Amino acid sequence: MAGLAASSATAAETAEAIVGEVVVTAQKRAESLQDVPIAISAFSGDQLAAAGVDGSAELEKVTPGLVMSESGRDGQIFIRGVGSTRLSGAGADPSSSVYIDGVYRSRGSAALLQLLDVERVEVLRGPQGTLYGRNSTGGAIRYISKSPEPTFGGEITGGLGDYDLRRASARVDIPLIADRLLVRGSVLRVKRDGYMKNLERPGETFGRQNLTAGRLTVLFTPSETLSVTLHAGASKDDSDQTALKHYIDPLGPFRNAEIIADPRKVRADYGPRKAPVKTSYVDATVAWDLGFATLTSISGYNSLDAGPYQGDLDVTEIAGVTDGRDGLPNGIADGGKTYTQEFNLTSKGASSLEWVLGAFYLHDDNYTVRQGLYVPLIPALAANHTTYNAFGDTDAYAAFVSGSYQVTPQLRLNAGLRYSRETKSIDRGRYLNFVLQGATHHDRKTWDSWTPRIGVDFTLNDDAMLYASFSKGFKSGAFNASSFDPAVNPEKIDAYEAGAKTRWFDRRLTLNLAAFYYDYKDLQVQGLDPNRIGVEIISNAAGAEIKGAELEANWRVTSRFRLDGSLTWLNAEYTDFPTLAGNLKGNKLPNAPTHTASLRAEYTIPLGEAGDLRLNGDAYFSARRYLSETNNRQNASQPAYSLYNARATFTPANGNWDVSIYGKNLSDELVFSRTVTQAALLRTGFLAYLEPPRTWGAEVRFRF
Repeated sequence: MAGLAASSATAAETAEAIVGEVVVTAQKRAESLQDVPIAISAFSGDQLAAAGVDGSAELEKVTPGLVMSESGRDGQIFIRGVGSTRLSGAGADPSSSVYIDGVYRSRGSAALLQLLDVERVEVLRGPQGTLYGRNSTGGAIRYISKSPEPTFGGEITGGLGDYDLRRASARVDIPLIADRLLVRGSVLRVKRDGYMKNLERPGETFGRQNLTAGRLTVLFTPSETLSVTLHAGASKDDSDQTALKHYIDPLGPFRNAEIIADPRKVRADYGPRKAPVKTSYVDATVAWDLGFATLTSISGYNSLDAGPYQGDLDVTEIAGVTDGRDGLPNGIADGGKTYTQEFNLTSKGASSLEWVLGAFYLHDDNYTVRQGLYVPLIPALAANHTTYNAFGDTDAYAAFVSGSYQVTPQLRLNAGLRYSRETKSIDRGRYLNFVLQGATHHDRKTWDSWTPRIGVDFTLNDDAMLYASFSKGFKSGAFNASSFDPAVNPEKIDAYEAGAKTRWFDRRLTLNLAAFYYDYKDLQVQGLDPNRIGVEIISNAAGAEIKGAELEANWRVTSRFRLDGSLTWLNAEYTDFPTLAGNLKGNKLPNAPTHTASLRAEYTIPLGEAGDLRLNGDAYFSARRYLSETNNRQNASQPAYSLYNARATFTPANGNWDVSIYGKNLSDELVFSRTVTQAALLRTGFLAYLEPPRTWGAEVRFRF
């Protein structure tokens, strides 16, 4: 989707490594990562670049407990097993929230970002019911981009790779008024051929990228006590949907289609799988130092339009199922316009009591339009095809308070409370062969919730802290954009967590451990109706139980050698989930592998007066993960897999430029991001969204 565009409001929000210290703002104030009594992973932009992470979908390779899935052009975030498969469109929201410089992004497509000029990324694991309460039952991902520099300068980066990859980015800092008015501009251009060949239409590929994004940031500091940060940006992404492979049931409706063993080749009679996405946004952050506290206002407006999605959904040479028709304004489209306003009053100064008061408002207009699903394979359905168009709006209000009290030099008590109230309206119309059937159907519903957090942390010494907490999470109720079904209930979660944050060997080694238990109720589940082609249903699973543990380690072995790694154990199961096919009690939650692990190594070789050579390598392992609630190993499962990446960067002694070569997925592992099953059309066959194969490339960066 769009290139990331956001920047921090103050210099205090800069992530920095000073004797192992990383400063984060996850609790609405600048703090050392090791002093924050929650499970949080933070990565600087330089760390992500060294690890080859240039898009949000790759964050799972460096973050314990995180799984990123892609459905068409929607990003689906699962944190510690909490997430919703396919839950998108008008009337529905994701289970984990995305913030770009404090501005909440409501649509699922916003979870897929190409990283541009990023200062750092913070992944908050676990329900964030107090400070980031809206739809944060899983957690929150915060993107903070770089602020303008006080001196003129910039950089230009260009890269080439296989599949005819061309990637270029540039940024420039212009101080219009020294120390008062600073401007920063950033642009990104990415173009790449697809990594799946269409044998039916020679020269055509699936999975193409074609993205242009830009951002302008203005930092105005009229006085020592007031700062104003403005961002404005836009993107146009004409990339394909995720590459799709049809694993054919030889006894099913597509039995006459050619079965192609190569997973990177298909024979599709209609393509490519178009999915244009356009975004634009503008926001302002005003911070006013009042002496005893800082008052911050964050105002944001963003617009997103995705679609119409068009392409061959069965990806065979048979005229089976297509989404829309080329040259016509049809297919599936969704998007909306969102306005948010937040105020925070944050205490200052050395005191036993630290506190934050806040208020939040959101207005979201959204839509989902289905203008054509063509099914010539089934004449009766082709002649009598039913679709739904939906137009919704949401008004959300919240107020919260959070604080901590230092009882003794070692013991600190933490508490917070948020009240949330949301009203959703939706207008849905049923169409038969593009003709509205009867009147549109209007629904409106209001939900509210109190979400507290209480906790305690104990500092053993300057390098070790223990913490424990209890918190509640709330996710708003949802409407189904594909039917007149009544709203489903909100999700609720009770979370218990305990952890330790420690540093060893003169702070060269950081070890952080978290263990957790969740009581998860009324999970919102969306999927395809097994008996009605193209019809999606939303329901509440009665409950689930999640327990697990995570270990993160960062070890600066020497000044030249660094190791980073993580281990995750997760047991996420439904405790009760009645369905037409039976009770799914005991089944694993989707995208909740029992074990994941990552290891990253960086070694710098000094080359004397020539410069330095930095070598990076990383490995990621995931146990089997199920891709639907059914836990079907044949058509809704990704077997255990491992991924390996490597990168080498040469930087000359003057540091004005560098050159890198890299490889991703070096073992060419086949990984399913998601599968689609539907007995009425595919029988036991399935459609699989495929992640990229082995790729390589080179980059050159110039600084001025």
